[in-house]
Amino acid sequence: MNPTENTEKWVKLKKPRITTSDQMDKQVLDDCFAAMEEAIQAKSADNKPNVWKITMASKITKLAAAAVIIVAIGFFIFQASITERADTGKISIVTRSPAEMLTLMSLTAAYRQGGIEAVDKQCDKAFEMLGPRQTVISVQQVIAELNGT
Repeated sequence: MNPTENTEKWVKLKKPRITTSDQMDKQVLDDCFAAMEEAIQAKSADNKPNVWKITMASKITKLAAAAVIIVAIGFFIFQASITERADTGKISIVTRSPAEMLTLMSLTAAYRQGGIEAVDKQCDKAFEMLGPRQTVISVQQVIAELNGT
């Protein structure tokens, strides 16, 4: 038997007659409450789940954590390379002839960058570069234009 069972057995069988004072009762109760409080705190500290220990206990979670880190690093590198390509891929403003500005490739690129508004701006810019045109044209001028002279 352990000491606790021995004490319980002795108290049940012998039924000791002890006289105590209020001061002694208070001291015993205070000691009991202090011991109970210590036991409760020790038990709650042991029962608190440690998230890091639980997470890193399994090999699968370690592998998953490593995979997440690798994917995150890859994502940041990919984003940086896209940003670099976007910065270097910008078309510099070059003075072009109105004929070059109105080619199918040039108009398609303008449409992809800014929609129909960008195409309209590019056409307006090309027409401005051409300058004012005659409002009246003679038949001889039309024939000369058609013949290429």
